[in-house]
Amino acid sequence: MLTQLTNNKKVQRKELLAKRRALTLIQKNEYSAVITKKIVELEEYKNSQICFLYASMPDEFQTKELIVNALKAGKQICLPYITDKNMKIMQATLIKSLDELVVGAYNILTVKEENLRIVKPQDIDFILVPAVGLDKKGYRLGMGGGYYDRYLVKAINAKKIAAVYDCQLVDEVIKDNYDIKVDMILTENTTIKYR
Repeated sequence: MLTQLTNNKKVQRKELLAKRRALTLIQKNEYSAVITKKIVELEEYKNSQICFLYASMPDEFQTKELIVNALKAGKQICLPYITDKNMKIMQATLIKSLDELVVGAYNILTVKEENLRIVKPQDIDFILVPAVGLDKKGYRLGMGGGYYDRYLVKAINAKKIAAVYDCQLVDEVIKDNYDIKVDMILTENTTIKYR
């Protein structure tokens, strides 16, 4: 049964990644600008002090402008840092500038090990959660590592916001018992709020 679920997840992930990758650079930039504007207008974002964001991969919602905005707004910004690949452990580390970033695990921009300033999950009040796909109930399909699901259960005070393109929304994602729901989904055309 577990093998079937894993295979189904892999198929759904592959289909959704193909949809995301089919978008043109112009579309991704245009949609990302709309989504960024939506995020900075959220009360949850405006009222946040410590934001856990991520450095986006080329086909994801582009986060650079959001990170720049948050830094200018004087927020404390954290990015993911993989501390243990085998145990699938991710932590949040503070950044003061985009210039601090280097290419890290999974070819994702991150902070150099010597510059780590780890923030406790319970101190974070806003998390931008990456996703390959989301359903209308707020469940997400990630890249399959489980890093975010393990982290989100510890971030008990954070609003969990997922920002994706419309093509990444589905009626239902294939989920496991440990999959964590988000509090809100934002796309270029849609806003869905759960709490």
